[in-house]
Amino acid sequence: MNRPLSSCYSPRFIAFSLGCALLVIGAALLSRSFERGSAMRIALAVVEGLATGAVIVTSILRLRSLDEFQQRVQLEALAIAFAGTGVLATAYGFLVNAGLPNIDWGAMVWPVMVALWAVGLLIANGRYR
Repeated sequence: MNRPLSSCYSPRFIAFSLGCALLVIGAALLSRSFERGSAMRIALAVVEGLATGAVIVTSILRLRSLDEFQQRVQLEALAIAFAGTGVLATAYGFLVNAGLPNIDWGAMVWPVMVALWAVGLLIANGRYR
């Protein structure tokens, strides 16, 4: 019942997710060469959104295929990521109001959530060892 953490992730899923990440990064970099509000820049933003959505849907499908124990571990990890991202964003908002520079949260929220999800997985898996 207590499978290794890596058993939840197939190489195909990881390759798909990395491919989507590269697509998002490539589209974001390419869009900089077009004027804001142009049809091409909007189309590239749609591509970024679709790629992000595809990873989310695929992740949900993968989570549904896990056994109940691994689903619980993932739920705890996602709860940590959700709460941690909220705390960091809110805390930084207070710091911006205090005078720190504003950052583009659109570019930062997913990497922060993924990093906190990984931390959450380590914490949740550690609880059941």
